[in-house]
Parts: sequence; C-alpha cells; structure tokens
Amino acid sequence: MRLIKTTIKNTIAYFLYYTGLLSLVKNRKLRNKAFVLAYHRILPEAMLGKINSTSGIITDSDLFLRQLGWLKSEFHIIGIDQMQDVLLNGRQMVSNGCLVTFDDGWLDNYEYAWTSLTQEEIPATIFLPYNYIGEELVFWQEEMLARFSQLNDSEDDADRALLKQLTGIEAVSDKHTLRSAVTAMKCKDYREIYDTLDSLREHQKEKPVNLKYDAYMTWHQVNEMAASKINFGSHALSHRILTQIEPDDARHEISESRRLIEEKIGTKVNAIAYPNGNCDTSIEKIVGESGFQMGFIMGGGYVSQESNPMALPRINVHTNNSRNKPVFLCTILNIF
Repeated sequence: MRLIKTTIKNTIAYFLYYTGLLSLVKNRKLRNKAFVLAYHRILPEAMLGKINSTSGIITDSDLFLRQLGWLKSEFHIIGIDQMQDVLLNGRQMVSNGCLVTFDDGWLDNYEYAWTSLTQEEIPATIFLPYNYIGEELVFWQEEMLARFSQLNDSEDDADRALLKQLTGIEAVSDKHTLRSAVTAMKCKDYREIYDTLDSLREHQKEKPVNLKYDAYMTWHQVNEMAASKINFGSHALSHRILTQIEPDDARHEISESRRLIEEKIGTKVNAIAYPNGNCDTSIEKIVGESGFQMGFIMGGGYVSQESNPMALPRINVHTNNSRNKPVFLCTILNIF
C-alpha cells in the first residue's frame, strides 16, 4: 500500500512539474509570501541503522545537498532577520521566499548540514533545546526506543516480559512497531514517561544502551557555526511540550532558555520554535513578554506581512516527503 501511494504521488508530482502547472501554483501561492522549512537530522544512509530517531525527522545528507540547489533555483532565500524586518517593520515580504531552519541542535547538523549550507551559501537558523547542548543527554523518545530495542533483542524472559508489560508488544517485533509504541507515549503525562524511563534504566543498569549516535552539538561547535551564516534561536530548555506543562514551568522554559542561550553565544535570541510545534494564546503571550520577536509552529502555511509573528508556520521536511524535486516542491506547496 505504501508503494502504491508513493507511486501515485510521484506520478502526480512529475505531471505537475513537467507540464509547468507546478510553477503556476508556486507563483500564485507565494506571491508576497515566504515559506519556512523545518529540518531536524541530516545523515548519510550508512548512519541510519545506528540511530534511534523516527524517519519523520531524518533527511539523507546527499538529498539535502540537492534540495539546497533546488531551493536556490526556484526560490528567493532569506535569513531570519529579513523575516523579522517584514513582520515588525511593515515591509512587504518578497515573493517566493524561503527560510531554512533546523530543530534540536543535533550533532549531525554540525557534521553534515553545515558543510552543505556553506557550500551553497545558504543562511539557516537552528533552534536549540538548552539543556541538551554540550551535555550527554538525549531526548526521551530516542532513549526509550533504544531501551525498548534492547529488550526486544534480548533472549532473557524478564526483558521480554517487561517489554510486553510496558508496550503490549511481543518480543521480536520490528523497529517500526517499537517506534510506534514510543510515539504513542507522547500523549502521556511527563511524570509517567519519566517514571517509565527510570524503571527501564534500573532494569538495564548492567546493560548500557548505545546512544552515542543521537548526540547534540557542543557550545564550541555552536559558536563556530554562529561565526558563519548560521543563526540560533531557542527550542526551550527541556524540549517538553509547553502546552502540556504548568504555566510557571512554561514561563521558566521560555524566558530562561533565551537568557542562557544569549549568554553562551553572545548575541540576541529573537526567535523560538515551540517543541513539537505546540502553542496556544497563553504560550504566545509568555513568549512575547520574554522578549522574543517571533515564534514558530509546525504545519502547512506561509508567512506574509499580515502573519502572527508568534505563530509562524513551518513545513517539516524529511526524506520520505522530499525524495525528488517534483515531490519536494509539492510538499512545499501543500499539494500533498
């Protein structure tokens, strides 16, 4: 079924592209408007079996370089300062504008993405979850999958019983099924998530899991990139979804992340990307009161002079929705 859907999408995308219809749609939808791309991890194919992230946040490094070329040929690349100028000073947005952003501050942004951005001379903004930069920590999703995978691969009956108890999944499951179990936990209270992790850590304390390929950048690397065309913003402190925590905790996450990142990089931090893209009017209010000029969500849509600067839409990009130029353009133009 997935192959059939992919074939249908490719057929439609190539038809629209080679008939010129896609160009017409682009010029109509993006007149005096820009779109914002949200990347996460940029990795070579050889690394995919070593990491614990979902495919929905991974873009192949060779494909990423090609995408930058496509963006330069089809759109007007802008920096985040130009977008801020439009939103705050009443200037008209350039047509067919494109802003490139990244979430999370993964080490592979430094190792792979930066090289391609520099080669193509494209500015970008990376949103940092302060607590993870320069620390030996990983997001709970990556750690949870690594621990579930270890239980799944074990021959120990106690390990397999714990996996079934926590997920309802029998051992010898494929990684996709295990990832689905992790994704299902997003709706749970953070206390329950962290309690589950604590129980796994205790159970596996004599069997350390390998998380070295899910690392984040150091502050030295951040500052090295900041000296080029890379801008940095906030992704809060702990990467918890701000609408799912207490208002005082959310205020602390927002305001302290700005202050601390500014201390580390020595420049103003004017933008925040909400973890998981989630915000509401109360979060937007806190963001404004904390000194931010812009806030970014997830979801289709474009940015114009009239956009709400505290809820700017971004398009999540990964290999599966951007394997070739026609499909990449269709994703940007919200055709599918």
